[in-house]
Amino acid sequence: MSRRSFSISLAVAVLALALGAAGYAAWLRHGQPKRLNVVILTVESFRADFVRPDVTPNLLAAAESGIRFTGHRTISAWTAPNVISVLTGTDPFAQGVHAQRQAVPPEWKVPLETLSDAGWRVTGLQSFMQIDTFRGLGLAIEPGEEPVPWLERQAGAATPFVLWYHYLPTHLPYRPSAAFMPDLEALLPAGDQAARERMDAVMTRPTIRTGTVAFEPADRPAIAALHAGAYREFDAWFGRFWSFFKASGLDRDTILVVTADHGDEHLERGHVGHASTTHDGHLHEEVTRIPLFLWVPGSGGRSDPGGRVVEAATDHLDIMPTVMGRLGVAAELPLAGRDLLAGPIAPGRPWMALTSRAGFQEPDPDAVRDYRTAIAEGGWKLHLDHRDGAVVSRRLYDLRSDPGELDDVASLHPDTVARLSAPLESAFAARRIVRPSAASPAGDGAAPVWRVPAASGTVAHQQVSGGFRMEWTGEPSSDYVIQYEAGEGLLSLKGELEVKGVLREFGPVDAAYWKTFILPYGKVRMRVGPAGRGDRWSDWLVMTPVP
Repeated sequence: MSRRSFSISLAVAVLALALGAAGYAAWLRHGQPKRLNVVILTVESFRADFVRPDVTPNLLAAAESGIRFTGHRTISAWTAPNVISVLTGTDPFAQGVHAQRQAVPPEWKVPLETLSDAGWRVTGLQSFMQIDTFRGLGLAIEPGEEPVPWLERQAGAATPFVLWYHYLPTHLPYRPSAAFMPDLEALLPAGDQAARERMDAVMTRPTIRTGTVAFEPADRPAIAALHAGAYREFDAWFGRFWSFFKASGLDRDTILVVTADHGDEHLERGHVGHASTTHDGHLHEEVTRIPLFLWVPGSGGRSDPGGRVVEAATDHLDIMPTVMGRLGVAAELPLAGRDLLAGPIAPGRPWMALTSRAGFQEPDPDAVRDYRTAIAEGGWKLHLDHRDGAVVSRRLYDLRSDPGELDDVASLHPDTVARLSAPLESAFAARRIVRPSAASPAGDGAAPVWRVPAASGTVAHQQVSGGFRMEWTGEPSSDYVIQYEAGEGLLSLKGELEVKGVLREFGPVDAAYWKTFILPYGKVRMRVGPAGRGDRWSDWLVMTPVP
């Protein structure tokens, strides 16, 4: 140790003795520059064209002290890759997350891990954050709680924090509470029972697979009104959050980001929803154009600069570089985006996106066959469909004259198609492909037997609101797979969870998740077996959720 370093260490020790433990902690809090906190709020299925005074007045009022980016796009057609992009600053080609059970490369040192190492407390507050697709993001998951109570507990803490919260109730089914429910009778043809049944599907199903409901073009106003009601309910929630944010003083030392995972289609292509809900995902504007709002404390405890509207094209790759720039921390993982507050936003890389057709509900996550990619540059937007690695369709739109992407002009502009296809096809060919992980088999012993729960039965929300676990017989050092199947017929889904050992702990399940993703399916059945084996399954455990 140098003489100078020793002298500094001695001075700090003397100061600590003189002040005592409490006084020294106070000096650390107030004698050093305050590091900023970060709150990232992502809103489920939030279309940019519904940010307007009659739907989101509270959000727009708050934006008067922040920055609104009106040319923002997401980078996929379902939740996981978009949220991963927000939190890591990486694109879907590099992530390789296009279905369930896939996650970012384990060797990545993601920005949230860098911040955690630098002293930030990094937390997520949603039940679904526990699924495999969100592994490796550097989050400590504390599910089942709203952000305001959590933030209240951070008051006066010396440790800065990063909080990600995902607002879920704007997901299908579109069923806002009574105070925000539109007058469907006024929007549907009088006495048209079939139209009412179609709206019942929109209000009760968390997924509406393509072709399962024979929607009519005249249904679109009612569908949009139902979703607008859900957005209005979010705006009321945000109004309460914003009041707390200001009254608590968090606006003086906390970066706030509000954006979405993706938008939703309202019959523009004949569907309702997005990739994971329609099984026919695409990258048209109604799914990719989403809001972005940013509040950054400046001198004097005010957002600096405030009240601006930025029309330049931005996307999810730009959010984490902007946050890291404000925190003054260099990311160890290379980030492709730009710091949106470092100066004028000059035209940069073209926007590119990638999605699988069914997202989280891809039938075979280990062998996804169908992908869709898109690129936008200037006023042009090109879509490619890929089947088994080959391009099978190219569609070109001029967004300047055709913002709804209704008129394919690819045949009229072959040079533009060729120019835009080249970087998109190159990125697709170089994409990360997630291979099935090697498992540690559990040998040739008996099939697992459930311990917790020990038998099939009913389960109420209050039983899992504080968390729950699943346990079975077997070898604690081996790898297992839990298979689950929910619902039946048109309203059904299935998947797998990879587990190390014979116990899987799940955090609390919040009411919104229970209402949206559990109750509508009616029943869930599960079995567990050694990874890599198809002949050692436990009995099916059938659980019936009740309100």
